[in-house]
Amino acid sequence: MIRRFLTAAAVASAVATAVLSAAPAQAIPVCKAGYQCTRTYYADSAWTVVVGGSTKFCDGTTDQWGQTSRYVETTQAQCQPE
Repeated sequence: MIRRFLTAAAVASAVATAVLSAAPAQAIPVCKAGYQCTRTYYADSAWTVVVGGSTKFCDGTTDQWGQTSRYVETTQAQCQPE
């Protein structure tokens, strides 16, 4: 019983190490309060073919089209006070 437990623990440890040592994903920046944020998604690392996009407007509404990808560019513009 103890041998089975130790084997299972060793396997779990190896899997956790493999998962945690993978390259970290890039975080998409959060849209700050008082800013309009636009995200443009590209097909690949050449950053030449746009496949989708989304905009969070100053009034809180969101518009999106196309598809997302891991190649994303985020731009932010401060909203004008009303």
